[in-house]
Amino acid sequence: MVYWRIIRKSYRRNLQYRLSHLINNLASSIFGLVFIAIWAGVLHGKQVYGPYDIKTMGQYIAVCQCVLWMTTFLTPGLAIPVGVRSGVVSLDFIKPVHFLWYVLSQEFGRIAYNACYRSLPIGLLLGFAVGFYFPTHSFGYLWFVLSLLLGTYIGLLLFYLVGLTSFWTTEIRWAHYILLSLVFGLGGQMIPLDLLPGVMGEIAPYLPFSCMIYYPVMTYLELAGPFALVVQGSWAFVLTGIALAGTAIARRKLEIQGG
Repeated sequence: MVYWRIIRKSYRRNLQYRLSHLINNLASSIFGLVFIAIWAGVLHGKQVYGPYDIKTMGQYIAVCQCVLWMTTFLTPGLAIPVGVRSGVVSLDFIKPVHFLWYVLSQEFGRIAYNACYRSLPIGLLLGFAVGFYFPTHSFGYLWFVLSLLLGTYIGLLLFYLVGLTSFWTTEIRWAHYILLSLVFGLGGQMIPLDLLPGVMGEIAPYLPFSCMIYYPVMTYLELAGPFALVVQGSWAFVLTGIALAGTAIARRKLEIQGG
């Protein structure tokens, strides 16, 4: 119950910025339209092998732009570095809740806000441009929600681990930018992973970055099988263990230093 209250308060706090975020929604929609136009130019007049015709690719990019605001465009380090620099993190550790779930709950409230006031408007704008896609089976919505939740959770854990590095370094921007580069390059944001050449295309679907964008989008378009949820569930389990262990190490470092 306490985590639900944290999520709700974080959601309500972000409601103050609804009007200012309209500009971000417009910019994200423009980026989506640019990517859609690029793929339309590449695929126009060509024989396509596989599911990626012009319409499907347009819908793929549109769903990607929506998913990004829930799995990728998160607070750098989940605001952990801010607490480390100010010393507030020591108070967070003595609260009667686990530090990991406390931080994730705060960010999840922001994600819930993004889903309502960013992903949904962007999806409507791009949907009118490329056409709306709806899963043909009712279970398709269930698998998509499950895949999206797993992708969001994995994204939270990766950003959390980046935030933990602030216990050992005064600057995490380098780690944050590396993570974003890996997500955009190997997560399927601009190019579906099964179109990547050579070894990269064989390895990328098994990396955690694919779980954040590629698999949720492919699940919604009904182009991914149960294997997607297996990969996502596996990484969620592994990263949870790493995050718990990293939290214990960070706590010990804080206590030893007398923070």
